[in-house]
Amino acid sequence: MPRTTPPRILTLLGTALAALALAGAGMAPAQAAAPVAVDASLTPASGGRVHPTHRHTPDVQYVNLGDSFSAGFGSGTLRAGPIPGCLQGTGPSHVTRLASLPGVHLTVDASCAGATPEDITAIAGAVRTQLATADLVTLTLGGNDLDLAGLITACSTLGSDAACRQALAMARQTLPSITASARTTLRRIDASTSGRILVLGYPRLFSPQYGDNDFVTARHARQLNRIADGLNRAVRAATRRTHTRFVPVAGPFNRHGLGSPTSWIYFNTANPGDPFNMHPTTTGYLRGYYPAVLHRAGLHHRVR
Repeated sequence: MPRTTPPRILTLLGTALAALALAGAGMAPAQAAAPVAVDASLTPASGGRVHPTHRHTPDVQYVNLGDSFSAGFGSGTLRAGPIPGCLQGTGPSHVTRLASLPGVHLTVDASCAGATPEDITAIAGAVRTQLATADLVTLTLGGNDLDLAGLITACSTLGSDAACRQALAMARQTLPSITASARTTLRRIDASTSGRILVLGYPRLFSPQYGDNDFVTARHARQLNRIADGLNRAVRAATRRTHTRFVPVAGPFNRHGLGSPTSWIYFNTANPGDPFNMHPTTTGYLRGYYPAVLHRAGLHHRVR
């Protein structure tokens, strides 16, 4: 889950949105932020179509927040999102598929690759007008509080056993703080909307049952998957005592991680620095994330 560009996203938000404030559409501190002026060419992902619905089926106002797993990294190409300094993928994902359902209107996709829970809190303040009228909110959060890229590199064939042990120990120590930071963010979002808030989990990125591969040994892959499981437990714990609901997605990816002949995880072997690496492919979003969120959002009856 790479960051967009240094410096940190929160700094980018502070400077870019402060400039927008001069034009009447900016952002003060998160608790007093003005709504972001959203570029109509970027939202909704369904192309702005208004879907006809049965007169007895109310329309659904939809807001998407979160990090790169919400921003569709791994599908399509890169594009700038409506939040200054934030990047998203252009390809199909669970978000675009939800937004294409009859009567579902994506009012803003404010997801941001590299966003931490703290960053997402600030972004939620910037789109508070959209949140106030939202019927559905989806997001992923917490993964960027881990140095996931560093962890995976240390445990890959580019690293060493010693480096992997150290990185795994640091990740385990970080997990409790992820629960605390994610809960703070979820409570802020919870207070901003009466809509249904679905907090999506993360997949296991590896399929060690297929043995060693050129990038990672099966042993290290199992250790990395256990960190992913711990991350999901930390995020699930953050949803307690809120009106948010955790949606697991690990199951569908179990035989489709890196190393599987039918992997749903993007990895560009020619470019280890590709920002899409270690994210779901289009298939991963549509066959892993979308069915899970469709069911929990109560929108399956709109599928045609």
